[in-house]
Amino acid sequence: MPPALQAFIAIFTMGTLLRSFGVLTKAHAERLATLVFSICLPATILVSLDPITFSPTAWKLPAAACLVTLPLLLCSWLLARLLQLPRPTQGGFLVATGLINSVYFSYPVVLATFGEEGLGHAVLFDVGQSLLAFTVVYGLAVWHGDGSPSARPAMLQFLSAPPLWALCGILALKLAGLSLPSWLHHLLTPIHLTTTPLASLVLGLSISFVALGRNAPLALLGVVVRMGGGLLLGLAAVILLELTGMERAIVILVSAMPSAVNAVVFATEAHLDEDLVASIVALSICIGIAVLPWLPRLSLFLLG
Repeated sequence: MPPALQAFIAIFTMGTLLRSFGVLTKAHAERLATLVFSICLPATILVSLDPITFSPTAWKLPAAACLVTLPLLLCSWLLARLLQLPRPTQGGFLVATGLINSVYFSYPVVLATFGEEGLGHAVLFDVGQSLLAFTVVYGLAVWHGDGSPSARPAMLQFLSAPPLWALCGILALKLAGLSLPSWLHHLLTPIHLTTTPLASLVLGLSISFVALGRNAPLALLGVVVRMGGGLLLGLAAVILLELTGMERAIVILVSAMPSAVNAVVFATEAHLDEDLVASIVALSICIGIAVLPWLPRLSLFLLG
């Protein structure tokens, strides 16, 4: 198992134990999530996307992310409406199924399986995913949040989100052929490195075994939609975009990855059903870890 995943699991487990024994509470998770959302996550966006170079065909990987995420969000919305879920629960279901776990799961797995070249393809895929995450998905989260019932406060909260500004800023720089100043890159890197451990801790502190038992059927449905639906849409995307080789393998694998830890941060920020989101994220990660031993063999099959 990649070291980054081992560290993630260890910190997540520690957070779960601290919550179970009452050392830290949900209130601590909410304050920590605000820190991650406002400071750490923007730094990660800037540092992760800064090395990217856009080639003439680079658009296909971000496009593949859009072909996976947008239909998945539509399916999740239809399911949530069909089940007549409360508005914050609908929003939580959308966020948890629409966000792919890139930085904390996909990147370590891709790096261990395909090396640096594969990681570059995964990051390009994540450009499309990130663009949707901090526009469409976060907008849906804010709209469904019980703290923002009207359009104007929801729009103000959406437009003032630090990750959105970070994403727009770095994409503008890259499209202009520029990069972050070296001093700024070095300043942001230590902050970026705190995102994974702190977000892992937020996830662990957000887990309530009572809530997990209560939300088990809906959480399991969310995992099926996120991972099973993502796999099917990934297969469709590589066919539509005529992707081959490593690009095909990475799009299919990443599309079927667990739900993002950032979903918990989004849910806390937008006042969604945090218990459901944390349950979907935790269950999907457990399933992702369980299938890790088979990923190298599957990767070779997809490459062939």
